[in-house]
Amino acid sequence: MKFMRTNSSAVVLAVAIALGGASVTLAPQVLAATSTPAKPTVSKPMEKPFKAVQDAMNAKKWDEALSRLKEVEANPVRTPYDTFVMNQFFSFVYRQTGQTALAIPAYEAQLESGFLAQEDAERIAKGVAQLYYQEKDYAKAAEAGQKVIAAGKADDDMYTLVAQALYLQKDFPAVGSLLKGYVASQEAHGQTPKETTLALLTDASLRLRDNAAAISALQSMVRYYPKEENWSNLLTILRGENNTDIVTLNIYRLMRSTGTLKLGNDYNEMAQLAVKFGSPGESVAVIQEGMAAGAFTSSADKSAAEHQLQVSKGLADADRASLAKFEAEAKAAKTGEADVRLGQALASYDQHEKALEAYQRGIAKGGLRNGDEAQILLGITLLHLGKKEEAVAAFGATKGIDPKLANLARLWAVQARH
Repeated sequence: MKFMRTNSSAVVLAVAIALGGASVTLAPQVLAATSTPAKPTVSKPMEKPFKAVQDAMNAKKWDEALSRLKEVEANPVRTPYDTFVMNQFFSFVYRQTGQTALAIPAYEAQLESGFLAQEDAERIAKGVAQLYYQEKDYAKAAEAGQKVIAAGKADDDMYTLVAQALYLQKDFPAVGSLLKGYVASQEAHGQTPKETTLALLTDASLRLRDNAAAISALQSMVRYYPKEENWSNLLTILRGENNTDIVTLNIYRLMRSTGTLKLGNDYNEMAQLAVKFGSPGESVAVIQEGMAAGAFTSSADKSAAEHQLQVSKGLADADRASLAKFEAEAKAAKTGEADVRLGQALASYDQHEKALEAYQRGIAKGGLRNGDEAQILLGITLLHLGKKEEAVAAFGATKGIDPKLANLARLWAVQARH
């Protein structure tokens, strides 16, 4: 049986790149209130020139203030502290007159002066990175922001700014390296990464064709932000992997639960796989859901769905008729595989209480074809019965014999909690 495959290029990621949206508040210290414990003051020869600058600023005569500052800048008797104060005023006036590119060097000079208190230095260092970003000088923005990160003073917004600056330079390896470590650190400390951070990491990983990193980021996204779009992006990528048919069927089951099973081709394939693995009742329900959702839009899909529905209904009728006999045989069997298949059939006919008994009996007996899938099926039935905590425990009891199914079980646990 040949199945059509879902194209992983269908993944759509909304990556928020803020162009020029940074907000910076950087104002000069007044002359009488410097930031250092020693409280240095301007030199005697500079008192009058600085007073003239300040008077012009108070009157909002920015051109005059700049002219006065240029005179101060040309005066050779300036002390280092005079220069520091001069750059405070330069940065403020340039910001007031919209000359951000000229304000940045004045702020950087303040950082290098040694006169800033630590709190002010941290604030201005962050502001410089933001100003470079506003000016779309992304290389300088990233460089300035990485200095803040290296100093251990970066907040979430600074990591986002640096990541976006690197992203806009198409330096996707640097984005991935920065955000992988940051997200891991946040999660290790019980913090919730921003959705924008995870989206940037996912997008950069996909551009690097690093599906493992993209899947990891998207798994965090559905854990913290279980929106349909995030589930769709994750399951589309998982669906595009090289999977066994049993893994593919269980991906479809999770897609169905999260509301992300949308395409007629996927409904048809899931129905075919359900029949292949002994669940015709599930196949009927899937095709009927697809028809109700209007998923079969092409004539080929509609024809395939109608044919599959008739085949599945015939198999389901025969299956129902033999359930009593099959139940007796399953109970008498020494191993649990028949019990698990019985549970799957019963669940597909909405007999979830009886399905639960069959699954539990089969898992207890052991000797299963795929114990990890049995735990997933048990968890799904517990969810149908409203037993969320028990379902989470069932999903968590997978042994990891099939790593992909064990990963799906962890995702089912996320779905159960939400």
